[in-house]
Formats: sequence, structure tokens, C-alpha cells
Amino acid sequence: MDKLEKYQYHLIEMLNEFQNFCQQNELKFFLVGGSALGAYRHDGFIPWDDDVDIAMLRSDFEKMESCMKRQNNTLNDMLYSPAENSIIPEAPIGHLYDTRPVNGEIEHAPKIDIHPLDGVPKRKIQQKLQQISALVYYLGVYHLPTKNRGTLIRIISKTLLFVIPDKIWKVLIRQSKNYFTKWDARKSRRLCSLFGVTGYNNEVMPREWMYPLKKHLFGQYKFFVPGDAEHYLRRLYGEWQQMPPKDKRVPARDGFLYFEEVTK
Repeated sequence: MDKLEKYQYHLIEMLNEFQNFCQQNELKFFLVGGSALGAYRHDGFIPWDDDVDIAMLRSDFEKMESCMKRQNNTLNDMLYSPAENSIIPEAPIGHLYDTRPVNGEIEHAPKIDIHPLDGVPKRKIQQKLQQISALVYYLGVYHLPTKNRGTLIRIISKTLLFVIPDKIWKVLIRQSKNYFTKWDARKSRRLCSLFGVTGYNNEVMPREWMYPLKKHLFGQYKFFVPGDAEHYLRRLYGEWQQMPPKDKRVPARDGFLYFEEVTK
């Protein structure tokens, strides 16, 4: 077993610990993005993947963060980084880290990205406002220009960060979140990971592409995955059953190079 495989094995053990935590607290999550693709195409990780992506409905996500807070944002030997108080500013989602196998260097730590799913409004104007409010929320929480949203949006975000004072941002954070979460994901016909990497239009999906969830093998355990693999994965990846060119089959991060085995 090489370093990346050991790293992946450890991530799956972390995911299983989180699954036990969720079961104890009556919460549910499922694999999304590259992790869902790996489950369906490889019965585990995409061979060159190096992190785990999961999602929870907003109501479960908020409950999960409350449960984590009561236990000092720790889960056994792992550290939870809340959406609005991230250790490493990336996106307003949850991150679960294990810094032990990388000697405390959190930027290299094995991690699970936990995405909240929100309901999507029917009207186009409301959808656009939902996008804008999510952007404002991101800027207010992190005070960093947006990533992967194009040059114009990046320029606008830099300008807003420069001209708006901190005391106003506190109000904007609360108001923007109230807006983009107002459509209850438990009832909405469409769902969206507002801070997903593929952008709003690709992340908005009919509920029936995800629910009902089903269990699928992912490494040494089974976890929930979107029920309609064909539609869900095709939206994100196109011809998802085809392998990408060899030069694209590389890890996104280098954490596995610093990884040392940890005895559980």
C-alpha cells in the first residue's frame, strides 16, 4: 500500500467515525462530488483523490454544528472547523481534520469537507438573489475575494471588501444568510450546495436526483450516496464513467506526502 492509499484508508476511517457520530445524533449525510463519483465508479476513492466531500441538509448541518460545539469542536482525536469560524478560510462549509498523522500541520491534514444543502426558490429573480446573498455571506465571513467565480466577480468582491466597514459586514452576514436559507431544504423540490466548486447553475439539482438516498460501498464501509447516479454525476462531470486523460489523474493536494500512519 503506497502513501496515497494509506492516506485514503485513513480518510475512510475518519468518515466512519463521523458516520457513528451522526447516527448517535440522528443526523444523515451522503457522499457528493468526487466522493460520490468514486463510490459509483470505483467502489471507493477515485484512485488519485485525496479528500472526502459529503453533504447534509441545512437543518442537519446546523444541528451537527451545535452538537460539535457542545463537545468543544472535537470528535475523538479529530478537530472540527465550523463554517463561520474556519481554521483555514476556504468556503463557508464544515471541515473535519485529523492533524495527528501530519504532526499538527493542518494544511496537510486529512480532511472531510461537509457541505450544507439549501432549498432553491422557483423564480429566476429569487435564484439570482440567492446567489448574490451567498456571495455576500462568503465575503463577510472570510473577508477574502471569491475563488472560481470569474474575473469580474473577483474585482467586485475586492471592491466591496475595501469600501464596506466591518460593523456593516456583521449585519450583512446575518441578513444574507437569512435570505439564502429561507427555502427549507426538507421541503424544496430543488437543492443546491451554494458553496460547491462547480458553481450555482451546476449545483442546483432536482431533489429526486439525490433522494431517496441509497447505501454504496466506499472502501471498507458503506455510506449513503445520491440515489440517481446517472443524472447527478452527469450534471457534474458529463461522461462520468469515462476516465480522464492520464495527465489529469493527480492529487489536488500534497498532504499524503506528509502522512504518517496513526494507530487507532
